Amino acid sequence: MKLFELLDSPVQLIMYDLDGTLVDSVPDLAIALDKMLTDLNLPVAGDEKARLWVGNGIPSLVQRALADDMMGDQPGIVDEETFTRALERFKHHYAIEVGQHSSLYPGVFTFLSQIHKAGIKQAVVTNKSEIFTESLLKHMGIEHFFELSIGGDSLNEKKPHPMPLQHTMKHFDCTRDNTLMIGDSRNDVKAARAAEVKVVGLPYGYNHGEPIESAYPDTVVSDLTELL
Repeated sequence: MKLFELLDSPVQLIMYDLDGTLVDSVPDLAIALDKMLTDLNLPVAGDEKARLWVGNGIPSLVQRALADDMMGDQPGIVDEETFTRALERFKHHYAIEVGQHSSLYPGVFTFLSQIHKAGIKQAVVTNKSEIFTESLLKHMGIEHFFELSIGGDSLNEKKPHPMPLQHTMKHFDCTRDNTLMIGDSRNDVKAARAAEVKVVGLPYGYNHGEPIESAYPDTVVSDLTELL
């Protein structure tokens, strides 16, 4: 499906998730997680587990790694003292690793370039911490395509709450009728549905081991350039 077929009105704003949508960032995250776990004398987790745990922000990622379980971020599973120390160690290591082993997914740079040339506004709406979002965008050489980036700690709520999407639309004075969300996870789809925005799903990202089709986005494309 082409971009112009998705909305009844011309697209004026596209909002993107970051990790698993634009950038394969798990290699950085997994290395930082394993260094954190080593600091705490815990077994390393590795890339495969990290891919399952990504998607709800750094605090959830750290808690899941500490518990070695997808449900590790639920209340009462990880004690606060251990979590606080682990979070500090993760941030220390990730600040060094961010962008060092990541890569853009195929078609991403071409798509962002063409959308930019078309004069369509672009924004990143991610659950990643704001400071690491900006750093990763710069390392990937795509920060200039976005007029706004919203991190998981930028507002009082994060995805799947609609607030980040609603805030972004308000910033650009756009409506649900001319705005599109693109993401790789059920959080992106839930946020888009709550904000009443059409959403495109990508199958190659981090959706906790589930196919993106199970979240029922409006359409799924294997490469962003399919929308051009």
